[in-house]
Amino acid sequence: MFEAEAPSNYLPTDELRKLSSAHYTPVFVFLDAGGKKVLETRGFRNPREAKALHEFISKRLYRKTPWPAFLAAYPND
Repeated sequence: MFEAEAPSNYLPTDELRKLSSAHYTPVFVFLDAGGKKVLETRGFRNPREAKALHEFISKRLYRKTPWPAFLAAYPND
């Protein structure tokens, strides 16, 4: 796990920069148990998107559904 002090810019040699295409924070990179990147999101989320993101990652739904499709189908409660 990597933590950054926000706001920050990452140098090309920084460990987090190797995982992410973003050069600034906040960026959230989710890895599977093998260390493979499964999703990268930038910026903070509204409550609906944060809840959907939690469900998408914690239930490993990325294995069968792309994030944009999952989010589009997620309820607007």
